[in-house]
Amino acid sequence: MIYTAVFQNTDNEYSFETHVSSHDRNAAWRQIQEKQEDGKKCLVLLIDGQANVKTFDDIVDLPF
Repeated sequence: MIYTAVFQNTDNEYSFETHVSSHDRNAAWRQIQEKQEDGKKCLVLLIDGQANVKTFDDIVDLPF
């Protein structure tokens, strides 16, 4: 199954990755988190399918 994984690093920044993993969501969560080699990113959200994820900073032109 395809998932979009949302990670947060030690600087509180988010990153998004697409992964193929088990249909079992619990197993997929563990497999995807274990693939992180540096240990500085934590999986915080797992979305079914390939999502085009945008954050506030990606969409809004700053400053206000």
